[in-house]
Amino acid sequence: MKKIKKLSLVFACLIFVGVTNAFAGTDAAAFLKKSVGVKAIGMGGAYTSLADDTSAIYWNPAGLAQIQDYYSVYAMGGTGASDEYPGLKDVVPTHQFFAASIPLQKFTDVLGKTVIGIGYISSKMDNIQHTDESGNPVGSGKISDTDAAYYLSAGIPLWESTTSLYVGASLKYVTKNMSEVGVSDGGLDIDAGVIYSIDAQSFGRISFGAIFQKGVTMGEDSAPMTTKVGVSDKVTFIDKLQLTGAVDLVQRQDEPLGGNLGLEFGVVEVLVSDAFSINGIYLRGGVEGYALENRYDITSDYNETVSYNFGLGFDFGILNAYFLQLDVAICSGNIFDQTTKFALNFFF
Repeated sequence: MKKIKKLSLVFACLIFVGVTNAFAGTDAAAFLKKSVGVKAIGMGGAYTSLADDTSAIYWNPAGLAQIQDYYSVYAMGGTGASDEYPGLKDVVPTHQFFAASIPLQKFTDVLGKTVIGIGYISSKMDNIQHTDESGNPVGSGKISDTDAAYYLSAGIPLWESTTSLYVGASLKYVTKNMSEVGVSDGGLDIDAGVIYSIDAQSFGRISFGAIFQKGVTMGEDSAPMTTKVGVSDKVTFIDKLQLTGAVDLVQRQDEPLGGNLGLEFGVVEVLVSDAFSINGIYLRGGVEGYALENRYDITSDYNETVSYNFGLGFDFGILNAYFLQLDVAICSGNIFDQTTKFALNFFF
């Protein structure tokens, strides 16, 4: 009962802080709304309560504490295209993510099972036409717009048993640079998250998650404060078949309440051997960014950019000591995110 009361207090604080702050401001880091982590993307971004791979740095740093036994490195890449829109056919958008996690218990017992994570997101658009007020080319005639975020994260298990509670936080430094026009700025931001999981026997593993993101300020522009809450359930049935369902609610200031929905169907222990194993094959689908309420007169525009995502994942084991995850996701989001994304996550 005491654990439940503590959990309720943590959730209440996160939700209260996130949804009662509605300051006006221009979004200073809109690129961070573009998801990273291909497994999460394939599930429509419904990942707040799961966050069980290295992309937890972005989704919910509390999830880092779930990967305590191995070092990990993660790399994601994807390029978009906008050639269906006049004047934009030469624009080349890219969105990349790199991360690593380090369990400190491999070095010392002082900090318990704390897991540290570092990460980097780069979102870039090349070949933007640079013109003056009359439409004439200026300088080289091309601009590169580069946004980046650098993450330092930590996840800590407060307890682990049939119920588990993880907490975490990320400190991130966000930068923006536009060549040719001399625009350059940066600022600090912070995220705080929690995940509570219950082993509910025949009902599977049920998890609740929440994350509060303060929002970076760069110059006169501010990113929105954001609160995400989610619930998921992972059930294994018929021996080797696994089904995971997840739902997230996303509240950004001055935007309608949004929702993400994701499903994952997996076949586990496909091939088991000492030298090489196929630990799982997964099929994923999801809906990301659907407005659930009519506010600010932007709901219809908001829902025009809803993304319908699909994904495929493979988990491999090597010599019973190393693990490799390969994931691919297909997105149908806005014009700069209609792309296929690939990721590799290596545990050693």
